[in-house]
Order: sequence, then structure tokens, then C-alpha cells
Amino acid sequence: MLVAMGIGFAVGIFFGEYVGWMSVIGTSVILLMQMTVLPYIIVSLVGGIGKLNKENAGMIFSRAGFIMVLLWLLALIVIALMPLSFPEVESASFFSTSSILPTPEVDYFKLYIPSNPFESMAAGYVPAMVLFSIAMGLALIGMEGENKQQILVFMSTAGEVFSRITQGLVKVLPIGIFTMSAAAAGTMSVDEFASLQVYLISYFVLCLLFTFWILPWIIASLTPLSFTEVLQISKTAVVTAFATGNIFIVIPVITEECKNIMRKHDSLDDNGSTMIDILVPIVFTFPNIGKLTVILFVFFASWFNGSGVEIIDMVSTSVSGLLSLFGSVYVAIPFMLDLLHLPADLFQLFVMSGFLTGKFNSMAAVLNLFAVTLLAVSLWQKKLNLSVAALLRVAIGVVVSVIVVIVLTRIGMGTFIKSPETTSGVIANMHVAEKVPTKVHRQYLNIETAPKQALASITDIKKRGTLRVGYIPSNVPFSYYNNNAELVGFDIESATVLANDLDVSVEFIPFKRHQLAASLDAGHFDIAMSGLSMEIGQMNEITYSDPVIELNIAIATKDHLVNKFKKQKTVLEMTDMTIAYVEHDELIHKVKHKFPNLTFVEIDDYKNFFRQKNDKYDAAIISAQAGSAWTLFFPGYGIALLESSGRYPVAYAIANGNQSVLNYANNWLNLRRVDGQQQRIYDYWMLGRGAEKKEPRWSIMRDVLGWVD
Repeated sequence: MLVAMGIGFAVGIFFGEYVGWMSVIGTSVILLMQMTVLPYIIVSLVGGIGKLNKENAGMIFSRAGFIMVLLWLLALIVIALMPLSFPEVESASFFSTSSILPTPEVDYFKLYIPSNPFESMAAGYVPAMVLFSIAMGLALIGMEGENKQQILVFMSTAGEVFSRITQGLVKVLPIGIFTMSAAAAGTMSVDEFASLQVYLISYFVLCLLFTFWILPWIIASLTPLSFTEVLQISKTAVVTAFATGNIFIVIPVITEECKNIMRKHDSLDDNGSTMIDILVPIVFTFPNIGKLTVILFVFFASWFNGSGVEIIDMVSTSVSGLLSLFGSVYVAIPFMLDLLHLPADLFQLFVMSGFLTGKFNSMAAVLNLFAVTLLAVSLWQKKLNLSVAALLRVAIGVVVSVIVVIVLTRIGMGTFIKSPETTSGVIANMHVAEKVPTKVHRQYLNIETAPKQALASITDIKKRGTLRVGYIPSNVPFSYYNNNAELVGFDIESATVLANDLDVSVEFIPFKRHQLAASLDAGHFDIAMSGLSMEIGQMNEITYSDPVIELNIAIATKDHLVNKFKKQKTVLEMTDMTIAYVEHDELIHKVKHKFPNLTFVEIDDYKNFFRQKNDKYDAAIISAQAGSAWTLFFPGYGIALLESSGRYPVAYAIANGNQSVLNYANNWLNLRRVDGQQQRIYDYWMLGRGAEKKEPRWSIMRDVLGWVD
């Protein structure tokens, strides 16, 4: 399997994206390996528990459960210490819609209660199937007679059949490993994981520490097995789990290896063998140490967001994470991110890294299964060494190894991982796709001296051949200048599309927010398109189009203050804090009453906040979308979504009485919303999709030999 994996990676690097299709074969092999696992769990549990008496069954569950809880506690402590290895870096990211999506709820009833066992089996609800199997096994304990023996014989025979099928399928497993490795190496880009390097390195180190030291050390110190024997018996299962990223398929292998090694040490009787049959599938259904390691991603997300996790939050996150990990990690991670009020856009990075991290946590999960099973069986067989010397040996070995690993990892990452020279490169080089004759004015018009012009209808605009659009400079990401001194942004591109649809050129004219109504009435421009929030106080002076998009209210502040602004309780405890704002007069009026301890100051432009030199303002009220874009230019700042944060609409502004332009703008918005043009522009400027050109995956065939373009 190791050879197959190595050859697969080599093939992937050589052929690149041309072997991406091979993942289909790998997936097929893995699915074949899974076909016997659920039936194996059922027959093992029913048959194993059915052989026991009531006293033995109670001892198994209580002792194994106690060992499992102790290992969970140890794992959570080590995971909580691992962020100490993170270096000091600055980073930022585009806004992500995942940060405002509700966290999906786990249906714990269906997950754990087999109201319909057949539905639970079909849906793959392993905990529910285990509960059903345990119930059947417990029912058998109280039965006597030939019928019970026939059921037990059937379960034993079926278990042997499923085990033989698994052993046969293992022979074709290298084919699946080869194809999966080739497809992964051929399609994964190194650049995709650049922003995850700190998390990946610390995560790999953490999983390797559990797999090859902490758990084997605990087993070797407290059971008759030696450290070498632990590594030897777990080798096949660890390699298989790493290569496939799946521990489900190695349950039969773990069961047999545990039996064989305990028999070798004369530490296994018939009851002990039955106990192993029961324990492995039961322990599998509970969160294992490999699964718990994903909690590290939440701590990484907090560090990456520029805000640390306080000890009390770390404890609550760990406990909540343990409980939520009874379900899927893809539900647990968003839940924990939301618990810490972290922007959930980093969840996409978690998903993207899942292929690699899944392989490493699978190894730790395998050793967790070995550890609980072997420790519980040894305790059952009275072979567990609980002397003071043995316990002290475990404690010293674990503590020293954790300290050494954290220190070395921190030094290594601090030496070789540097902060990016700039995080603004992407957004500063974005450009408008639509090519329309454009004229950009940079100087503000003097409202008092500039000549007034009659309001232009759509017919007048077409006759004139130019659409005049008002914009606010430095209003990222709606209207700003890129590195080529070009006026770009969400609304700038929308304006060029509108001009193109009118078959006219476009002329951009800057304006100041407080002069918007006067500029429109004077006919200085036909329409204002620059991320304008719809203000009730201005509705009698200007006319708004239908909402273009909805934005989310947030707070922009220095990274170290982000966490404090996420909870109303901590905001109310603040003193000597000055909050800047540019718009949202009605909202500010409400907030002032809600937080009388804060000082609110109106500023002309968001750049006055982000470019301040004397820390005059501690935070600014801004949209989450715009704030995220600004943090790309100023990575020392972060964004905090408030509790019960509201939303507000952004629209175009048109002079009162200009019904022709208003009607056209509304109809045009509806059309572009339906045909997807509006969404494309939003994805590019707000979410950054397509902002970076995706190059073909590097490969020897293309980039070295030049066999293909």
C-alpha cells in the first residue's frame, strides 16, 4: 500500500491534471471496502454482547467508558496547548457568504435513536445502529435455550464471513490507493494551501505526536505490550487509514490484531476475546482523538483572524466541540466558529484541506481505537499496570514530549514561515471586465459655481451618447483606484455594464456624500452608483432605485480588539472607546442609546479610519463586505460581526423627478439579476472569485518536458 501510494504521487506529479479522472476508481474501491462494515458492526455487537452475563456487560461499559473519557480529556488539553506553536503573522481575506449563513443543526434524534433501524442503516447513522445492536445484544443476555444459541452461532458465522470478505477486498486496496494518490497529486495546487501552512504543519505534528508517541507510550506503559509491539500491530491499520483517509474499513483489522497480540502475551481468555469484538465497533461510534484534533482548526481560525481565544472560551469550545463532534465535522466546525463569533469564511479552507488532514487524523483515530480496546481488555484481564511508577512514567513521557514538540514547532515555523509582504496585491490589481469608452474625473465639482444642467431622461442620455455616473473615491470595494490608477470596483463595473446596455460611453464624476442630493438636482450626473446605503433621512431629497444588494453591519477594528466587539456584554464594559461612522444615521442613533459608554464620531470617508496614524478612532461601523475588502489593504485590522447584526440595502441614487432613469434602472436591475450578471459581479468584487488567475497544475509532462501546452 505504501508503494502504491508512492507510485500514485509520482504519476500525479508527472501527468498533472490529466490523471484527475482516476479518483473515480479510488472512490469505487473505498466504497467496496465499506460494504461489509455496517453488517460487521451489527453481528459483532449482537453476538458479542449476547454471550455476556449482566455483571460482565456492566463492567465492560463502565470501565471502557472511563478510559475513553480520560483519553478525551488528555487529547483536549494537548490540542488546547498546540496554538502556542503558532508564529506571529498578519493576514486577511475576502468576505465570505458562509460567515452569515445559519449553522446547520444536527438531528441528534435520527443520529442516535433508531426509530426505524432500516432507515438508520440505509442513511449510515452508525451511532443509531450501534444502539439498536446493543439493545438486541442486551435482550439476548436475558434469554436462555436453543434459540439463543442458534442466533449466536449465526452472528459468529456471519462475522467470519464479513471478515473474510474484507480480507479479500484488502488485496485490491492498493489499486484504490494508487488511483486516489495519483488524482490528488495531479490536481492539488501548492498555492491553494499556502494560507493554511501554519495550520497544516501544526496539525500534522499534532496527529503524528498522538499516533507515534503519546498513545503507543500510554499503551506500552500500562499494558504487557512493548512500545515496538504497539507500533507493529497498528502498522497495517495505520497505513490503510492514512492512504484512504477512512478508519471505517479497518475495524475488522483492528479487532483481529488486538486479539492476536493479547493472545501472544497470554492475556486473553474467551471473555476477553468477546470484549474486543464488542469494544472496537462501540468505541468507533464515539468521537475519537483523531476527530477531536479538528478543534485545532477553530483555534487556528481565531489566530488567523488576528484574535486569540481566551481560556474560558477555549474550555467552552473544547467541550462544545466534543459534543458536536458526535455528528459530522462539517457541522461541528461551523458551529464552533459561530460559538467564537469568528468569520466562517475560513471554513472553506477547512474543507479544502480535508483531503490531507483527513489522512493524518485517521492515523490518530486508529491508535485511539487500539488504546481504548487494549487498555480496557487489560483492565478486564487484570493485566493493567496502575502502579505509581507506571503512571509517573506516562505523565513524564507525555508532558516532556508535548513541551518539546510545541517549542520545536514554534521555532521551526517562526524561522521558515514569514508574513506575506503584502495582502493587497489581489484586490489592488482587480480590473473591470466590460470594455466601454470611459472618462474619469478626479476633481470634485464646486457645487456653488458649477453650472446646473437639466435632468436627463434615458432618451437624452442616448442622444448625448454618455451616461454620467457619480462615484465616491476610495470606497472599497465599490469604487476605488487600482495599482494602475484605474477606477474600478463593484459599482464601477455595474455602471459600465449599464452604459454598454444603453450603447453609450460612461463618464465618472466624484462627489462628497453630504452633497449627493444637491449634485443630482443640479444635473451634474444622471445616477450615483457607489455603495450607497438607503437612508430614510434622505428619501425626501433623492430617489433610490430598487435594492442592488444587501450588506451586513459589522465593526472594523484592530486585530487584538476584534473579539471584544463580538459580544454586547464586553462592548458595554468598554470605556474611552471612540467609534467612527460614515453613514447609517438612523442606526447610529439607536446604537448611541444602546451603548452610552461609547463615543461616536462621524467621518467623511472610511480611509480616514484605516489610514489614521494617531489611533484617534478605536473602531468603525462598516459593512462586513466592505470591511473585509479594506482589511486586504490593512491586514492589521479585522472584522467583527455583531450579535444579532442587522442588514441594510444598497441602491443607486437618482434625482427626484427623474422617473425615466428610475424606471430604466429598476428594470435593468431585475433583468441583470435574473440573467446572473449581477451575481457574477458580486462574486468577483465581494467574494474575490476569479480575482486570481488559476494556472494549470504544475506537472513534469507540461512544465518540464513540454509534451502538452
